[in-house]
Amino acid sequence: MESSSYENLDDLILLKIFSYLPSKYLLGCMRVCKKWNKMVHEVIKQRECYPQTLIYLLNDNCDKVQDFNEKISSELEKIWCKPALSLFFLNKPANLDSLLASNESAHNSDFQRSKRLKTGKKTATFLSLLKNKLSLNLPKLFIVGDGIIGSNENSGLEIESDCEQPALSGLFVPENVNYRIEFKPIHFKKNLPELKTEQDLDNFLGVKKNEEIRFLLLLVDGYSDSKLIPLLDNLNQIRKLKLEKNVKKSFACTGGIVKRMDDCSGQRTKLVFLSLISNVDFQCKVSQIVVREPTQQEFSDVWNEKIDLMKKSGVYSNRERCLAFQVSCCGRGKDYHHQKNFESNLFLKEFPNVPLVGFFGYGEIGVDYLPDYRTDSNKNFIDNVKNREMMFENILATGFTTIFTLISFQI
Repeated sequence: MESSSYENLDDLILLKIFSYLPSKYLLGCMRVCKKWNKMVHEVIKQRECYPQTLIYLLNDNCDKVQDFNEKISSELEKIWCKPALSLFFLNKPANLDSLLASNESAHNSDFQRSKRLKTGKKTATFLSLLKNKLSLNLPKLFIVGDGIIGSNENSGLEIESDCEQPALSGLFVPENVNYRIEFKPIHFKKNLPELKTEQDLDNFLGVKKNEEIRFLLLLVDGYSDSKLIPLLDNLNQIRKLKLEKNVKKSFACTGGIVKRMDDCSGQRTKLVFLSLISNVDFQCKVSQIVVREPTQQEFSDVWNEKIDLMKKSGVYSNRERCLAFQVSCCGRGKDYHHQKNFESNLFLKEFPNVPLVGFFGYGEIGVDYLPDYRTDSNKNFIDNVKNREMMFENILATGFTTIFTLISFQI
């Protein structure tokens, strides 16, 4: 009788197991044998093509500069992809000043007297760490809302503004021949673009021939939100024309109003367009739901109805690499639900192993977007009149909502 051995495991089974392992555990697997080393390299190669996230919370007993640098360096080591863009969400404006300050200015400031992210004269700043670990000219955007949202090993983490400890979450988007995320900041004293036609939008975002917009994230500085409504009106007209041509050729849109943004340009940023653009032939699926304040229903009923629609849209499957965004009103945290990390954990329960990133804001932007990516289990999904009408609703600036966007990339 032959003894059982890991060497006898089928290659496809091994690849499946490795695909679920966090990156830090793959390093150990590479040392087991040549076969595993080769297969882990294949998994890593796949992961380099897809976005990655990180989450960091500074603990009470870990507030020294050296500890911060070591922890962040360790997190950055887990970023396998070669990012072309990085986003960072922070829970306090003072933390942004600390991260972007030079060594000298940070050392001489009063940051040392409070619980903020600290930098020191003889240690590397956060920007220096990014340059050393990732790329010298990596485009960066720092966003401060009323709290941050992330995930850590399949658990949601919602850090609101009343948290005294500094925290940040990050998203790293790699270079990829099939898709990219375009970053378009609008600085103060600059006029907003006139996006009245589909061609205007494509030209502004840099959409090329045989490409299409799949997802648009709008971030608005709190002092410039008066310009938002005319912009959304124009986007709704463009989106409606796309929907009438082909539901799948339109795009999801979400975002929100935040306290502050900084793209390291030295200019104050009032509006940011982040657009996911993919090749027409590349299978990039997007689904989005807006969870509003219940009126006559219980929250659980509203949630179950919306999440069921997202699941039936056909975006999520084990055959694809996924990423999720969450934008929540600052009033929908632990005080509202009487439980920490409530909505993020509900989402991850339905969509396990999906990296989640987002923020709490002072107004949310979004619309339900549920195209019919037809599968065996949702053949009648888009035939439902209510679901079809929902697709043609307008992008709205609203309040007291949570918006979830689920994006999947073909492997």
